[in-house]
Amino acid sequence: MDKKEETIVEHLTELRRRLIFSLIFFIISFALSLFWAADIYRFLTSQFDQKLLVLGPNDILWIYISLASLSAVCLSVPFITFQIWAFVRPALEDREARALLAYIPAVFIFFLAGLSFGFFLVTPALLTVLLGFGEDLFETQLTAQNYMLFVFHTTLPLAVLFEFPVVVAFLTSIRLISSAFLRKYRRYAYFILIVIAVILTPADLVSDLLMALPLIFIYEVSVTISKFIERKRRS
Repeated sequence: MDKKEETIVEHLTELRRRLIFSLIFFIISFALSLFWAADIYRFLTSQFDQKLLVLGPNDILWIYISLASLSAVCLSVPFITFQIWAFVRPALEDREARALLAYIPAVFIFFLAGLSFGFFLVTPALLTVLLGFGEDLFETQLTAQNYMLFVFHTTLPLAVLFEFPVVVAFLTSIRLISSAFLRKYRRYAYFILIVIAVILTPADLVSDLLMALPLIFIYEVSVTISKFIERKRRS
């Protein structure tokens, strides 16, 4: 086996080790989160005056597993990000490694910010609008499983989209994109973000704007961050 093949094997071995660490951490977080699932559910449904319906024991099991999985994902985000950093660390200079390490807290903070924005603003607004559509037509009975699915659909995509400033900052720091690039294609980015907002909020104009405006704000924050990194690099 030549040196090139040895290097590839070493990289694959290291990658496998990092993946195993991440999986073990996620499993431990999931197991611990099962104890918190009931408290998480009470928090997510605290705005209702009565208990939500379940159609059987399978629904209860699904809710516990889903909430434990969501909690485990939140807990695992910084750890998995650190494992990614540790994997690419040997290929970086010390200054680059320190700079990249600083992004790990930002990944976690922006992920939680996206979840919070989705749950506290988008979810109740959309729920009010959608239930209002059928108020005079249907007898609505909101089950616990349906509500949890609705919460997941309006929070998890936003948690991912809120990572955009972190991605932009990283790509700017390694010179793959620039603030000039972001400004040049701003109109196309706005269009894409509006389309995303419409897809995530199939309701009315107010709900679409409620989703689109923060996404556009995030894009402008990303442009500002990119400019700041470029200015700092020049100085």
